[in-house]
Amino acid sequence: MATLVDIGTYLDTQLASLTLGTNLFLGRLPDSPDKCVALLEYGGSTPISTLGSDAMPRMEMPRIQVLSRDVAYSDARALAISVWQVIEGILNETLTGTLYQRVSAVQSAFPLERDSVQRVVFAQNFQVFKEL
Repeated sequence: MATLVDIGTYLDTQLASLTLGTNLFLGRLPDSPDKCVALLEYGGSTPISTLGSDAMPRMEMPRIQVLSRDVAYSDARALAISVWQVIEGILNETLTGTLYQRVSAVQSAFPLERDSVQRVVFAQNFQVFKEL
């Protein structure tokens, strides 16, 4: 969960509209509030090793999914775009002691679903490049 904590903390400091534990959640999308963002981990790419005597990987490449939810379609989309602009800006940043070389979008934000109470959920996936 370290990647989620690092990126979630970064979002919390960069976007005044998001607060960890209030409307920004790690590893889950709760039933409330209506307007919120969730960061989820899923399978990424193979870690990268370097040549030499140490066979341990030097870079990890996990992926995260960002879910942005709101009542109105346009509001959920605007929330997704604002989160994308912040996350896409992570380039050679040290977050909580770990160097993140880059975090880049796999695709543009897209409407994923309307949940059981008809709120709109947008999703976007990101490839993370971080040093171990």
